[in-house]
Amino acid sequence: MSEGVPGTAPRRPATARPRRSIPEASEPPTSEELVAIERQLARLSEQAGATLTEDEQLGLTWVRFGRGTALDYATGFRWTPDEARTQLATFTQRMRDAGVWPTAVVDETTADRVGLARVLGEAGWLRVTAERTMYTRQAAVVPHLEAELRVEAVTPDSAAECVRLETLVFGLPAEQLPLRVRRLTDSVRTGRLRAFLLRLAREPLASARLTPGDGVAAISAVGVAPRQRRRGYGRMVTAIAVRAGLATGHGLVWLSVEEGNDPAIALYRGLGFEPSFAWSRWIAPV
Repeated sequence: MSEGVPGTAPRRPATARPRRSIPEASEPPTSEELVAIERQLARLSEQAGATLTEDEQLGLTWVRFGRGTALDYATGFRWTPDEARTQLATFTQRMRDAGVWPTAVVDETTADRVGLARVLGEAGWLRVTAERTMYTRQAAVVPHLEAELRVEAVTPDSAAECVRLETLVFGLPAEQLPLRVRRLTDSVRTGRLRAFLLRLAREPLASARLTPGDGVAAISAVGVAPRQRRRGYGRMVTAIAVRAGLATGHGLVWLSVEEGNDPAIALYRGLGFEPSFAWSRWIAPV
């Protein structure tokens, strides 16, 4: 602003950020950051109660939930092209012997490099889902707040409200709510993750989670109450999480979105996110 000189119109200081809704493109992730994102992608499953175990002999990471066989999978495959076929057969038999349906979550960049996608296809595996990670290094613009709209960081006292909203938004089983509340309460208390709530007239209407990582931070569980959608609240809570992730010293903030979900991809692009590597989930044949 001007220094209050009579007759001088207000002006923006030279150091002010340009008025634009879409930040300029940022540098792509480094190889170290890509590795950190891939590792964090697997570790996000810990928020749902999974246990991760590195298997150096098989060259992969086991993700086990311990409450049924449908959710367990392997990821982080560290195979060479020469050993992919043999290691896949061993890994598949190991899961079958444990009474678990063989399931793999694959970084498609790595899969292409070692020919893993081709090996999985030739072995009859089915590619059932696919998502793409997106990243940004720039703080997105936070829209103007309505008079009755409030933004708050989730605390142990408000964790139950956040989980109830997530349960509604994502159609999660109601019987899991108490366990999910305990997990989120413990995570925000210990700082393993942060979460944010938007309230309108004290009613929770949107939420998001932010998980710190090794130089990168992950946004997940972005959701808006069904009757409050298409009003910009998803964009707002994502922008808040991005700014919090960058403000806490992370070089970039990333998230994952389902391939083909064009509205969500457009929303994230509008916040400055750029596409990075894709990943997919595969299941073995009968």
